[in-house]
Amino acid sequence: MKCAEIMTLNPKMCVSDDDVYTAAAIMWDCDCGAVLVVNDMESGELVGIVTDRDIAMYVVKHAFSHPAQVKVADCMSAPAVACNPEDLLETAVELLAENRIRRIPVIDENGACVGIISQADLVSRASGMESIVAVLQRISTPHSEKKQEESVESEVEAEAEPEVKSEPEAEVEPQEEAPEKKKKSKD
Repeated sequence: MKCAEIMTLNPKMCVSDDDVYTAAAIMWDCDCGAVLVVNDMESGELVGIVTDRDIAMYVVKHAFSHPAQVKVADCMSAPAVACNPEDLLETAVELLAENRIRRIPVIDENGACVGIISQADLVSRASGMESIVAVLQRISTPHSEKKQEESVESEVEAEAEPEVKSEPEAEVEPQEEAPEKKKKSKD
């Protein structure tokens, strides 16, 4: 399957000079968690991506009283990891997993945004769910938990083979011999 077959067309975009209030309003109105950031709306050339989390964390961390005081350029991720429409879906999934991201923009040969692939697209449109679920689990595992899991895995590998418990042998109780029947003699 190619990325073009699964991507959401006409992704929502803004420019880096927009304030985050504008980007958040796009997310709210369009029920999406990310907006692609482009050089200009006419060319649609990708320069980054901003998520609802990026906005919330930046505004709160820096104690801004209003999101209109913050530019998208201040909190966007740039450069954005992207794929092309003709790439195999497996390529996009690998990029998502390697970069621990939940969405990947799809750009054409000129770098213009033509789509986006999100976790929702993978879950609702992709076949071969086992590999998709594994990738989603890797993406969604916090870094701290991932380090703990790796530590536990290495401890488990270092341990000796698990001991095999055998079932206790059942005790066999001696059976009483059946009393022999006495023949009655006719005397």
